[in-house]
Amino acid sequence: MKFWKYLIIILCAVQITGCQNKEVPSDLQAQLDSISTAMVPQRAEALCDLSLIMNNGKNITVKGETNLPEAKEKVIELLSRSGYTINDSITVLPDTTVVKKPWGLVSVSVCNIRTKPAHKAEMATQALMGTPVKILNKQGGWLLVQTPDSYMGWTDDPIEELSDSDLENWKKVDRLIYLKYTGVITDSHDQVVSDIVFGVILQKTGEQSDYYKVLLPDGREGQIKKTDAVDFRSWAINVKPDAGKMTEFARTFLGTPYLWGGTSTKSVDCSGFTKTIYYSAGVILTRDADGQYRYGTEISIEHGCDSLAPGDLLYFGRDRDGITRITHTGMYIGDTEFIHSSRLVRINSFDSTRVNYSEYLLDILQGARRIIGLAPGEGFERVSQHSWYF
Repeated sequence: MKFWKYLIIILCAVQITGCQNKEVPSDLQAQLDSISTAMVPQRAEALCDLSLIMNNGKNITVKGETNLPEAKEKVIELLSRSGYTINDSITVLPDTTVVKKPWGLVSVSVCNIRTKPAHKAEMATQALMGTPVKILNKQGGWLLVQTPDSYMGWTDDPIEELSDSDLENWKKVDRLIYLKYTGVITDSHDQVVSDIVFGVILQKTGEQSDYYKVLLPDGREGQIKKTDAVDFRSWAINVKPDAGKMTEFARTFLGTPYLWGGTSTKSVDCSGFTKTIYYSAGVILTRDADGQYRYGTEISIEHGCDSLAPGDLLYFGRDRDGITRITHTGMYIGDTEFIHSSRLVRINSFDSTRVNYSEYLLDILQGARRIIGLAPGEGFERVSQHSWYF
């Protein structure tokens, strides 16, 4: 009996070994990795998660998902030149098998977006009510979304799903942008419908006395004070980066708590803070500090603050293995001072004689970038020129 037991075990082991996939050639894997790296310099801003499986003979399967059709084309072209027969199992997002309406509007004042479809997952970023998002995938009650700054993540917060035609219709309606720090949307009986924060976009449906009547993305109706909002289209076209106004707006955040992934007046992280400041000037910055560091005009910090101007973005971090790793950012406001979010929004100085001097931050200052005065480009796009809004 033991003989047959051992024979069965041996035969199973042989069968498993014979069915194992061959190892992917290292040069082919390296070429695939180089395509992914080139197409996705920052993972949260694009997805190219692909892998190779070697089958019997000259047969290879490429599987995974990407939101970049051009990435799939490059990979298929690479494999075609390699002489293999290709089994294409790449899903290009949005995954039309589960996503029937590829757009959405955030329906709560501040939507939390996480790195994975789980409440325990790290928060990646946030999006405000009325922000258009692209829906890439679904899993359970979670949506994989991409925000106008190209950032991607998962949310189970309320998103009103839209078709292509729905989004085009939304672009044509009268919209308002809320410019007060925080407030509430009320109904005609002065009952609260929702809270609201700076940057929220609402559809305008009418006017009554000192109020605009508004429609929320999920169909709720309410009203906001006329003094707290302006026409969104007019604002987007006419607002410009102005160091004085941006500094004044930034100061309204003083004491606001730090929140990893935060991008609203409720709470912010460091790059969420600089991003919100620039959004007040009609500019969409890329999301993370290390991403923001890639764009704009480099300003010398060799002689301290001499070359800096209010509105310049400052970047902090360490050099590790010859690579500058940016971990923090803030905005210079003049007279040796800068405002940033670190535990809470605060102002520090590079002047060692001042009580708000930060020797630590001066020591890890890596560089500065200037956005004001530049034509819109990659990494800092005008709201008025973004195709998701207009």
